[in-house]
Amino acid sequence: MELKKSLMLNFFAGSWGKISAIIIRLVQVPLLLSVLGVDDFGRWLVLSSIPAWLTLANIGFGSVASNEMSMAVAGGDVARAKNIFSTTLALVFVIACVGSFIVISIAPFINWEDFLKVPSSHHQELVLAVIWFALSIFLSFSAEAFGGRFRAARKAHTAVVLTSFRPWLELIGMVVVLQFSTRFDYLALSMLAATVIHLIVMNVFSRRAFPELSFSVASIRKEQFRLLFQKGIAFQAFPLGNALLFQGNLLIVQAILGPAAVALFGTARTLVRSVNQVMEMINQVIWPELSLLLGAEDYTKAARVHRMGVGLSLLLSMICLVGLGIVGKPLYMFWTGKTIELPEYLLLLFLVSIPFNALWFTSSVVHAACNKHEGLAVRYIIATSLTLVACVILSYYQGIEGAALSTIVADIILIPYVMKYSLILTHDTFAAFIPGVIEEFKSIPALLKKVLKRK
Repeated sequence: MELKKSLMLNFFAGSWGKISAIIIRLVQVPLLLSVLGVDDFGRWLVLSSIPAWLTLANIGFGSVASNEMSMAVAGGDVARAKNIFSTTLALVFVIACVGSFIVISIAPFINWEDFLKVPSSHHQELVLAVIWFALSIFLSFSAEAFGGRFRAARKAHTAVVLTSFRPWLELIGMVVVLQFSTRFDYLALSMLAATVIHLIVMNVFSRRAFPELSFSVASIRKEQFRLLFQKGIAFQAFPLGNALLFQGNLLIVQAILGPAAVALFGTARTLVRSVNQVMEMINQVIWPELSLLLGAEDYTKAARVHRMGVGLSLLLSMICLVGLGIVGKPLYMFWTGKTIELPEYLLLLFLVSIPFNALWFTSSVVHAACNKHEGLAVRYIIATSLTLVACVILSYYQGIEGAALSTIVADIILIPYVMKYSLILTHDTFAAFIPGVIEEFKSIPALLKKVLKRK
């Protein structure tokens, strides 16, 4: 019953988090479009995507540490979990200091204005915007460690709820700034302030959730460095792949098709990726529990959680696919205030990738939850690199339609490996997997009724 309760709490928290993220996007895009205009909005998307590459400096320490802390606590070794927590915070602090110094030293000497096609008088504004974005990213590295402390306390839902308020803080800051100025550096500074507030709240509440997992210099262990580096470097393939897949595509579209095309590509992809918010919510629900179950070697329950997650992801993604196919274009026109015209066929090209993505995305959580993700990491980099190559070729010859179609390449490459290895890790078989998914779905209505009755 404890597992079911945790899954339900994670589900409700994740639902709020994803609904909140969708609302933020629905509000933020038309707000910035109306104030900045199409070209400057495209520049803002490109500018805000550049520092995102700095997330690679995290080396995946936070994600690896969260998994290890959860598995250590599940195995009854709280002391080891504290060592991991302290070592991780020390590492990300050093990385943040060094990274911030490098960015502050280099950013003023890069010709940002030529790349974004703006007058040279905007140089200082663009430099400061990049610096504020970079500082925000470096500071956010410690948030994963605090989230891991929540997960070890079996309160992952609290971390999700607290994290969901960060975009609201960013939006409030933007609204305030836009009352006085449209400068990019002021907007970026408001996002930095939101990051600082979010980290303070995460630290305070996670410490209350699990006081035993507190930072201590004496708990820093050199032997943990090797584990964090080995697993972390492999884990870092995912943000690198994401940068290639999302920020990389924006840069290619900017270079080949211009800022107006970036605005169309970015907004259309954001609308379609609202479906991915549903799948990411499912991942958030099952990831913490999979770490605990696999750490305790309870493979029967781990297989059940995997089956439920994948089946639900496929079902909801197909429902969302049909829904966006019907109301996607009018919703987009309303969302952007008819500032940007979205052709029907272009929307359909973006939608093609949804069912393929659903086939592997949720299943990949099994690899990540138990830190057995090295094989997936290599394949993810290869798949996203090929997607980037496809984007260059198809954008050059087919324009924005080609860029939209290129997004499906990575999904097709990853499906076979991810599904096969997930079944191995959960001691499941393909023959038992499909009937198991159906059986888990049959049990969901009774579970919801039972939980709501208890509430």
